[in-house]
Amino acid sequence: MSFRFPGAPEVGRRAFWLLFLWSVAHLSRAQTPTECALSLSGRVADHESRADLPGATVVVLETQQATQTDAAGNFHFHLCAGLYHVQVTFLGYQAETAGLRLERAVVRNFQLHSNAVALRGATIRGERVTTPTQPTATLSGQALQQTRGQALGEALQKISGVTAIQTGPSIFKPMIHGLHSNRVTILNNGVRQEGQQWGQEHGPEIDPFIASRLTVVKGAASVRYGSDAIGGVVLVEPKPLRDSVGVGGELNLVGMSNNGLGAASGTVEGNLRQLPALSWRVQGTAKRAGTMRAPGYYLKNSGFQEYDFFAATCWRKETYGLEAFYSQYNTQIGILPAAHVGSPTDLQLAIARNRPLETSGFSYDISRAYQQVRHDVAKLTGFVQTGAAGRLTATVAQQTDFRDEYDKYRPRNNNLAALNKPELSYTNRTSTTELLWEHRRWHNLTGSVGVAGTYQFNHYANGSRQFIPFYTNTAVGAFWIEKWQRNKWLVEAGLRLDRRDLRVKRGDRDTTGAYFVERTRFQFTTPAASLGATFDPTAHLTLNLASGLTRRAPAANERYSDGVHNAQYELGYDLVPGNGALVPEMALNVGLTATWHDNPRLNGEITVYQTSITDFIYQVPILPPVITIRGTLISWVYQQTDATFRGVDVAGTYQLAPRWLLGAKGSLVRARDTRQDQWQIFMPADRAETSVRYDFADRPAVRLRHSYVQLGGYAVARQTRVPDNYAERDYKTPPAGYALLGLETGTTVQWGHMPLEISMASSNLLNQRYRDYLNRYRYFTDETGRNVTLRLGLKF
Repeated sequence: MSFRFPGAPEVGRRAFWLLFLWSVAHLSRAQTPTECALSLSGRVADHESRADLPGATVVVLETQQATQTDAAGNFHFHLCAGLYHVQVTFLGYQAETAGLRLERAVVRNFQLHSNAVALRGATIRGERVTTPTQPTATLSGQALQQTRGQALGEALQKISGVTAIQTGPSIFKPMIHGLHSNRVTILNNGVRQEGQQWGQEHGPEIDPFIASRLTVVKGAASVRYGSDAIGGVVLVEPKPLRDSVGVGGELNLVGMSNNGLGAASGTVEGNLRQLPALSWRVQGTAKRAGTMRAPGYYLKNSGFQEYDFFAATCWRKETYGLEAFYSQYNTQIGILPAAHVGSPTDLQLAIARNRPLETSGFSYDISRAYQQVRHDVAKLTGFVQTGAAGRLTATVAQQTDFRDEYDKYRPRNNNLAALNKPELSYTNRTSTTELLWEHRRWHNLTGSVGVAGTYQFNHYANGSRQFIPFYTNTAVGAFWIEKWQRNKWLVEAGLRLDRRDLRVKRGDRDTTGAYFVERTRFQFTTPAASLGATFDPTAHLTLNLASGLTRRAPAANERYSDGVHNAQYELGYDLVPGNGALVPEMALNVGLTATWHDNPRLNGEITVYQTSITDFIYQVPILPPVITIRGTLISWVYQQTDATFRGVDVAGTYQLAPRWLLGAKGSLVRARDTRQDQWQIFMPADRAETSVRYDFADRPAVRLRHSYVQLGGYAVARQTRVPDNYAERDYKTPPAGYALLGLETGTTVQWGHMPLEISMASSNLLNQRYRDYLNRYRYFTDETGRNVTLRLGLKF
């Protein structure tokens, strides 16, 4: 493959490339397991106070490797794959032994009880996590804590190679290597998230507070997760339910200055002494934000509110287990009125203005236009050990997604206006099942075989506009994945085959004006294959090559979108005269990753990739815009072409001194329309981020630990790689590049027996005025200005 990276544009060019070149030189820490270099690490602390226990003895009983925890209570081993028992002892505390299976890098923390407390023996069960050989990146611990209060799509931008499609200041949809929406699969606690994700202005209906870890698989993972995962997978992973007797919990509070956001999220969990196999957890979140502020003015009607909760319980034994999970997500999101205009002249004037004609003061009120969304997930999963051969897991889930969208203006009919009903009202019901058998190691082979099924029914309410039609979508698939591991090599191969059946019912009018109902059926077979290898030439260097071939069937919205939707007009491919019917996409993905890890100073990762998609489906603006009875609106139509995506992701850290840490990351995407031999529209611009962090020494006298201060810079170049004759293809040229400054500080205070984490962060510190190319409202408004965020986290 070849890569061409033209020079950055004039605006911000020098600053951007200095940041990016620096990030290439300082790569990030990442860990990829080898057979005898798998990392087992963790922290030993007091169960009651959560205080570190330096000098605790940690022994791997099978190998008799031993170490003592450092000043922060941390320990670290390198081991071969296998089953181990780890014993932790410390003077004045009960010894604890944990059994776990090591198949990849594992972090296992211990909380010891003092000898004054009678404690029965505890067995910790480790479960193998099946992760593809594609490069992955994770947000957890403090990095995840720094995103609390943000939307899921916004938080994921902390990961190199991940950006977001935006609609205004509060709707973020994750984009991986230039691909998004129907090509990025999101798993919520092991359940494939299904709803109205077809809209670019539909953010994921997931509360990020439920996650203890966010993992992004950067690259096609279609064999394991289905043929829609051409672009990658986002795993929203709660921590395992409590496996030791007692009750604990966590409370998080977030406040933001720019929009007056207040968020509170609380979790309580427990395990009963009388029923040690039974564990439970409940969690709830409430958020409310008012009008957001750009430099110099408020973004009218940009507030939102959100109320979520979930409950989970499990019964777990050595040879079998059962877990039940239920969650509900509720949100109301204001839509900026700037895009609602009357005539083509009004639209031109609105786009040409430096600020919207309609602004406001600060308010928590949400008026028309807005979205009202509710998403329910119910899951039941169970496992049973199949003798010495392996483990069988079954999962069934039911999801219901309710989406109401209210236009800015009520109907002209007074009787209808008085009802205050939504103009679009959709309900999506999805049932999913999966049966997975994982066999134990046999001649260096481990693997899994599974079958999965999905039934989805989407309909709109009486009186609602028909934007997308009634449809049912059925998919049945089977997959097989095997891993061969020996010495320094790990090889993974997988195959999958799905059969998809899409049935559509839509109303239309013929040339005489007579109304009729059209029923259409589409059936596709969508195969997927993957092959990857990991090689560890040294204990510090890992090389990974991953490839995948996937066929993706078109979705209903890509075929039949028709009408006004969130102050925009959209038209499906099949409704354009002369287009015919959409055909499936075929994607070939190849990626190479080099990781330099477990070094005292420099650690990092670099990934180069290429994805070629035949019959790529995408949206382009309609010029001139469509005029409807609701005004003149920014308009879009689906098209199909051949496209190639190439790019580079880098990320890294460098330990300047014992308490000074430099960090950097950057990403570049080059996307070409190979059928028309020009750049692909609406792709991420080059970006880089750097930071310098200082960690203060702990101060036990005043109960302060893990204190730090961090200064960061974020630069995005202007997107110059756009289609030819751009003025005839889009409503406005790409905005200028920009650079933002951020500052963050935090500490942990020992509040009685509980650790209280406190942090304060400022984004866009200099209150820069800028617009982002991937924001659909860049035509009308600036991005938000300076924002100061206060976060409090209390564990008990």
